Amino acid sequence: MPMFLSPQMVSPTLIGQAAGALTKEQTSQADYPTYALSMRFMVEVDELPNGRANLGNWSSCKGLKVDFKVTTVMQGGVYTSPKLLPDCIEYDKIVLERAMRLPDSQNVQAWLIRMKNQWMTPGQSYQPRTATIHLRNPVNPEFDIMNWVLQDVYPVSWSGPDMSAERSAVATERLTLQHGGFL
Repeated sequence: MPMFLSPQMVSPTLIGQAAGALTKEQTSQADYPTYALSMRFMVEVDELPNGRANLGNWSSCKGLKVDFKVTTVMQGGVYTSPKLLPDCIEYDKIVLERAMRLPDSQNVQAWLIRMKNQWMTPGQSYQPRTATIHLRNPVNPEFDIMNWVLQDVYPVSWSGPDMSAERSAVATERLTLQHGGFL
């Protein structure tokens, strides 16, 4: 009798074990479904005119969200339901977090320095960028399961680790990006 797994029973460990047991020929997309693992993603930002800046792999990405705002209008004589009219679309800021690691952290610092220089140079205006968040395939990391292309991206903030000689903790960094949407 076949066994069916519920989404709650499918863990990254289980997927990794299943993928490890298959040969290379068996791991094509057509042979079995590939589940997205939220821990496998990277971020790239367009650079003008230099191509793309790879900001590396991150351990946390928050803010991939879109809200469709509506305006409620009551029609005279219609008492059963209000009329909903499209209003605007709002996107949250993207907050990326990870443990600091060479060379990824150096790439972020170099990108931030280039952005600062562009912002602070008289007569030069900031050129909007696109950033891509790549959710990687756990079996074949060269391919994306999904990606989000963020329009008009610019850095809002970066924060480094809180350091103390009194405790042992992982040094983490946080990068916050504002954007104009991914739809």
